[in-house]
Amino acid sequence: MIDKESNDKIAIIGIGRVGLPLGLFLAGKGFAVHGIDLSEDYVAGIAKGEMPFVEKGAEEVLKAEVGKRFFPTTDLKVVSECKYVIMTLGTPVDEHMNPVHGQIEEVISGLCPHLSSGSTIILRSTVSPGTTEHIARHINDNSQFTVGEDIYLAFCPERIAEGNSLEELEEIPQIVGGAEEKSTAVAAAFFEQLLDLVLPTDSRSAELAKLYCNMYRYINFAVANEFMMIAHQYDRQIHDIVALVNTGYKRGGLKSPGFTGGPCLYKDGFFLLSKTPFTELIYTSWKINESVPSFLLQKIADTVDLDRQVFAVLGLSFKKNIDDSRNSLSYKLKKLIHQDGHEVLLHDPYLEPGSLEDIVKRADVVIVAVNHDEYRDRLGEMVAWAKPDAVFCDVWNLFQTNKICFSAASVKPSKTRPAANPSKPTLSTQL
Repeated sequence: MIDKESNDKIAIIGIGRVGLPLGLFLAGKGFAVHGIDLSEDYVAGIAKGEMPFVEKGAEEVLKAEVGKRFFPTTDLKVVSECKYVIMTLGTPVDEHMNPVHGQIEEVISGLCPHLSSGSTIILRSTVSPGTTEHIARHINDNSQFTVGEDIYLAFCPERIAEGNSLEELEEIPQIVGGAEEKSTAVAAAFFEQLLDLVLPTDSRSAELAKLYCNMYRYINFAVANEFMMIAHQYDRQIHDIVALVNTGYKRGGLKSPGFTGGPCLYKDGFFLLSKTPFTELIYTSWKINESVPSFLLQKIADTVDLDRQVFAVLGLSFKKNIDDSRNSLSYKLKKLIHQDGHEVLLHDPYLEPGSLEDIVKRADVVIVAVNHDEYRDRLGEMVAWAKPDAVFCDVWNLFQTNKICFSAASVKPSKTRPAANPSKPTLSTQL
């Protein structure tokens, strides 16, 4: 709990998957937090203590803080009571993959009449480089305030892993990029109440740092996925090669392949492309990662004769153990399977719960699209349920066969335990 002499209130505009966990975290630290969103039904559910999505530990905090230190509302006027205004709005790309910041500009315009002298606006949404400076000019030109004199503006990106927000908000260093030096200092002082490590900088450097974080991961995943495809061309298994590269080698670290999606990794690279002629690496990474579903279908077709088979796609979220399906490649996979004339059965413990047993029993091909813990914990059951001639496609190597595709009959019960010691790689041959 923060011991504060003042009763500084916080408004969070947008209480979705970023804003709501942040609001609960701040409420737990002793701040009075107003969480603002547009949908009355959505806000009403939160006011009843109902979490609208899966977030570890959040429901308990919500029930403890709602109506006490956390106040969900649709009324933007509460901003007038708040010293800090944190914006966690979505920043999509359009059909041409160009950043769309109209929502932020619109909210800023509606926000200005309710701001007071000394207010601090903190942008958490991922934005293209230069956006914070653009917003500062917008405020200076369209309100009675001057950024750096009357009010303060900073870009302070979130870098948490969805599903683990409450834990990581306290652990991950906070980058603070002010529109000018005074804004940096004010915003940094706020976060220094919460974290041991705050990294002050300018807004453009902070914007780039956030994008680089995501793109570094996205490009590494693309390398892993391309290496998977190359290994297939040479009739070898990628998980064998990854083990050979990484085992006992201090300069290892090669990633394993898998579906790479989600609203951040999918789109954020395009925020970097508008002003550079050197776009090939980011574009190519996007193309590689987006092509994984079609590659896996081709690999299945190389393994088994497909004639109007029944497919089961297990996992619909963009990563494991969450209920967020935005930009998930599972839906692209489903579409491709349908286009080939096959029936598709869907399962996800968070999005399409259903009966996993019934789906696996019906399927001729079972594709583990997301490495949810529930699938990892039920590998033996899935093998027992499957038809003897069913084919599994397991890009995540949950079954520890080291193969992307394999027959259900080839998997022994001992193969369904958790991963073996990575220092002793087991080589396999293609099915």
